[in-house]
Amino acid sequence: MKRKILSVFVVFTLLGGMLYNVYAASIDELNKQSEQLNEELKQKEAQQAEVEEDLSEAMQEIANLDTQISTNESEIKALETQINDLQTSIDQKKVEIQKKQEEYDENEALLSERLVVMYEKGETSFLDLLFSSEGLVDFLSNYYSLSQLAECDMELLESINTEKQEIENAKSELESQKSEITSLKAEKQTKTVTLQQQKEEREQKAQNLNAQDKQLQSEIDDYNERIKEVEAQAAAQLKALEEEQKRKEQEAANNNGGSSSSGSTTNGSGLHFDGTFIWPCNNKVVTSTMKNRWGRKHKGIDIGARYEDVYATASGYAYTLENPGGYGHYIVIIHGNNYISLYGHLNSFNISSGQYVTQGQVIAQSGNSGGSTGPHLHYELRRASSISQFFSVNPLDPLDYLPGGYTLAAGAAQES
Repeated sequence: MKRKILSVFVVFTLLGGMLYNVYAASIDELNKQSEQLNEELKQKEAQQAEVEEDLSEAMQEIANLDTQISTNESEIKALETQINDLQTSIDQKKVEIQKKQEEYDENEALLSERLVVMYEKGETSFLDLLFSSEGLVDFLSNYYSLSQLAECDMELLESINTEKQEIENAKSELESQKSEITSLKAEKQTKTVTLQQQKEEREQKAQNLNAQDKQLQSEIDDYNERIKEVEAQAAAQLKALEEEQKRKEQEAANNNGGSSSSGSTTNGSGLHFDGTFIWPCNNKVVTSTMKNRWGRKHKGIDIGARYEDVYATASGYAYTLENPGGYGHYIVIIHGNNYISLYGHLNSFNISSGQYVTQGQVIAQSGNSGGSTGPHLHYELRRASSISQFFSVNPLDPLDYLPGGYTLAAGAAQES
């Protein structure tokens, strides 16, 4: 692994120097620079054998800790999302209980008034009222009025009983959610303590590295920080997208008298999905699986598709997005049942944002946009209750959900 890491950073460094001097005066000078770079690269490769022994154990320990820290951070974010969702649900449940309680109190007051009136009437019965009718028309009128009154009384009693049961059920659910949120907060606290211990251990090991190790580790850390920034930017985009979509849906609902007819959704509600996926492209050569790369998990798979058609792996609502430093041109599709897929580093889109797409429909062309080192398709799959929570939940391994028949390229499943 260390040989690969050193090779990558050496190449980055040397290529950076070459690009800096790209406006050299002549082709001959460029050729000389190329020969010099090749010679320096050979020297660096020869030096790797000397430093390999020193790098392997110390940096492997740090990489392992980085993976644990990254996983722990993701789990804490997922817990925070659950806690926030539960708190929102609890707040809504309290409002709902209050509303039901007011309705219950109002109906109970109406029933009390009816009982008082009946009591004040004394022994007067329905038969007395009917027999006191002055004629057939009056009799029928009184009979109808009494029937309606009796029906209203029964409906009132049933309404009171129903509301009482709903209040009890809502209170029971509220207590259950409060208990769950307490448990989640305790779990989050435990993971937070563990995370802090892991970071302290990691910092201690990093301080003990030699100068050469520290330089390489610094470059790896810069890379990982950049990945975090990219994920944060993408998460912010998805949140903004969800808020905008909710605003549009609310406007549509208001314009249609409270009933939205747009059909679009940012949480998959109303979508029927059986969990069956197809491959996102005809190319089935997996060049990178979900694995640890320089102390961070690669959260999807890379497929060696060079400027090829990209298909929706399942039906749903598709959204086109841009993330220049990371996913480049990318698409997310909400499939229903909380499944959401992502297609990254695309060359172009074949759909409009918010469009409903069917399984197998061409949605894009794969490419090399964003933080990509060559044309390919990056594919992710997660389960999230809303699109904005996509990056707050742990990714699923797409290979566990896509059909077989694929090929793993050399080194695809190994840590790089």
